[in-house]
Amino acid sequence: MKIVLIVVVALVLLFAGLRLLMEFRTWRMKGKNAPTPHKASRKRIQAGKKTVLYFYTPSCGACRMQEPIIQRIRARFPDAIFKIDASSNREAAASYGVMGVHFMAFINDGTIVKAKAGVQSEPVIEGFLTES
Repeated sequence: MKIVLIVVVALVLLFAGLRLLMEFRTWRMKGKNAPTPHKASRKRIQAGKKTVLYFYTPSCGACRMQEPIIQRIRARFPDAIFKIDASSNREAAASYGVMGVHFMAFINDGTIVKAKAGVQSEPVIEGFLTES
């Protein structure tokens, strides 16, 4: 019984540590120039327009929860959100420091405004795209 408890505690600490590492890496990205290895989003980023890069993988269960939100926003802002499969576009994912999916980078004027891991609400994403 003690071994099971030790394993559970170790796993919890491991996942908490990974989450903290991810938060630190995303915090460090703020204010840096946005890399442009993803061809589809390159022109928009270089033009200084507000852009959201959404990194996902087809096998990610949490990504499936985010998908309806992304689709609704893409219907209103078709050129502002770019879906990037991190499993097939590893260069783009690595350039943004993606350690896990799903992950979003919010870019304005060619600069990373914020980067977030985890499900983002519709008002957060839409608010970024509409605020002045």
